[in-house]
Amino acid sequence: MSTTLNQVEPYVPSQEAAELHANSIVIDGSAVIIESDAHFERVDPGGVTATNHTVTIPGVGLTEALRQINSFRRWLDENPDRIRLCTSTKDIHDAKASGREAAILGPQDSLFLGTDLSLVGTFWDLGLRVLQLTYQKRNWVGDGCGETNPAGLSGFGRSLVKELNAFGILIDLSHCSKPTTLDAIEHSDQPVVLTHAHPNAVTPHIRAKDDETLKAIATTGGVVGVTALSSFNKMAFGVRPGLVEFVRHVHYLIDLLGVDHVGIGLDFDETNTPEKHARDIARNPELEPVKEFEWDDRRVRDLSRGAHFPNVTGALLDSGLDSGDVQKILGLNFLRVFDQVWRA
Repeated sequence: MSTTLNQVEPYVPSQEAAELHANSIVIDGSAVIIESDAHFERVDPGGVTATNHTVTIPGVGLTEALRQINSFRRWLDENPDRIRLCTSTKDIHDAKASGREAAILGPQDSLFLGTDLSLVGTFWDLGLRVLQLTYQKRNWVGDGCGETNPAGLSGFGRSLVKELNAFGILIDLSHCSKPTTLDAIEHSDQPVVLTHAHPNAVTPHIRAKDDETLKAIATTGGVVGVTALSSFNKMAFGVRPGLVEFVRHVHYLIDLLGVDHVGIGLDFDETNTPEKHARDIARNPELEPVKEFEWDDRRVRDLSRGAHFPNVTGALLDSGLDSGDVQKILGLNFLRVFDQVWRA
């Protein structure tokens, strides 16, 4: 692995890496997009082709979910030359060809559905293509990883999995408990994913996934998107991680699952503020360790902004991976799963 990944100075990818990145389909498995030009200022220099956007705040009800989706759709209408709604893999290819970004609607909680399966079709019509079953806590579907005595899917949860499969909505299990995750894998006849996660064997955390879970995701044909949160990549308490730690997570997953099951989910929340972060921690105190780092240090060094996405390409090349495998990790693996799951 190149020693440049350990340097203190800002990392600069090679010309080879910059060219590979520019020619690649780059998919960010998880982010929260702010509806302003600040979003483009962050991602445009990063060459992001498609973003899985957490379009509704976890925990909201039906009315608020609809309001937030409508607001985002209207913002897309106002910026057609820069960003477009993504409902198919063709939209991702078209976005790459036209120099735009494709926005995938991917809520991180299914609570807004209540127990009404008929709403799945409604949200499909609105453009939803990814859905996380639970966010940290228990809902009608199952349990999040923040529950102290987690159980698996409810009866409604099993029915929802089948309905999501039928409509072609990809199931995300990033914040789910292990029992709920394994139940969803058992009952889904389509690949499932972790859009933003990391291996517990490398960096233990309540949000981390053990090897059994990671292997189970891969057996469905799914993908694990590696997150850039500092607390999820640390090797020593209080020491801000860098690209070398991020790449260590990627290589661990490659060795465990194979390169076809690894992606990137940087997990940026563009709407976040220190005050909002404090409120989130108050609601989910089990996530307290993410407060270990100062506000500006909450992401891996040299991955603190979406504009740094080319550093992922450079770091992966520097770590010894060939260009074909790097392109799989940057986006082709997620693209393959989207193509299999989404209904044309």
